[in-house]
Amino acid sequence: MRKMDFSELNETIFEKKSEVERTILRTKSSDRLFRTRPRDEGEAKILDELCIQRWKKAEEEGKIKYISKRMWDYELD
Repeated sequence: MRKMDFSELNETIFEKKSEVERTILRTKSSDRLFRTRPRDEGEAKILDELCIQRWKKAEEEGKIKYISKRMWDYELD
């Protein structure tokens, strides 16, 4: 087995760093990554509460205009 001290390892990493970064960027997909695991129950509850709070805040600020029972307009910033 070949022995290498820490400074040699750092030099080797530094020499190959730009090439590796270019390869990663070239092969990286521009598509959005989707979740592969389901959210746990606690996480889902927290996210639901955050969404409800944002909706109520938008209603208070007048950003949501109700057109009919099933139609509304959400004014984005």
